[in-house]
Amino acid sequence: MRVVELGWWTSLAVLATPCIHAATVERSLPATAQGSVSIVNVAGEVKVEGWKQPEVKVSADLGAGVEKLLFENQDDEIVIKVVLPRGGASSGASRLRIRIPEGSKLSINTVSADQTVAGVRGSQRLQAVSGDIVSEQWTEELRIKSISGDVVVEGHEKPARTDVQTVSGDVRLEQLAGEINLQTTSGDMQLSMSELARGTIRTTNGDVRLRTRLAREARLEAEAFNGDVRLLFRDRIDADFDIETFNGDIESCFGPKPVRTREFAPGNALRFKQGEGNARVRVKTFNGTVEVCDD
Repeated sequence: MRVVELGWWTSLAVLATPCIHAATVERSLPATAQGSVSIVNVAGEVKVEGWKQPEVKVSADLGAGVEKLLFENQDDEIVIKVVLPRGGASSGASRLRIRIPEGSKLSINTVSADQTVAGVRGSQRLQAVSGDIVSEQWTEELRIKSISGDVVVEGHEKPARTDVQTVSGDVRLEQLAGEINLQTTSGDMQLSMSELARGTIRTTNGDVRLRTRLAREARLEAEAFNGDVRLLFRDRIDADFDIETFNGDIESCFGPKPVRTREFAPGNALRFKQGEGNARVRVKTFNGTVEVCDD
């Protein structure tokens, strides 16, 4: 095991005490092409870029009050962590710029810090509180959890699994393909996919807009408590539709007209088959309009 602990570097005595002033450090460690990289930063910013070099390179602007930057290589896992002194009043806002092998498995945890990831083709686990997350996806799984922050993901139209959970944040996913599992509270979702194979979308308070082509045996379920759901399908539509709202309208560019489900209470339903009905689309809203149309 090789350990490098980076702090205020002017004297050995400082290693045992918190930093008073800000510091800039640059270090690197050898890394395997598909190893694991874990990053933790309490506040500030984290930028990660994938590259073809077999090493992890860190350039850090450490905030005042930071005790040290832990940079540890153990087997195929590299840990990068901003360490604050216990009981310290400083947030230790630090900016990390990190380059990792592009095939690495990446994990990031931040509080009050934005995350930006580019060029990383391995799986990603990104978690943030009070910070935005911007990333891109290739063919490996992407999991994102965010509280009080927006999420933006740019795909490359490669089949993969995308799992996003947010509270008080908007979600924008572009050029994805494959499988999605999305949950949001108090946030809008805007999604663009070259092809959808499996999808689950749930929102408590926010609008959903999805543009995609359905795979032959695709399965899509969308639920909204307070929010509108708009589905736009490209190319030939071959699906069985089951749409229901308690307090909202149903608008469709094809198929029959919706019918009322209750004589003296709100409620509308629309059930029909377009084409052979190989794919299945299920949509439910409590307070919100559902729109289904070809694109």
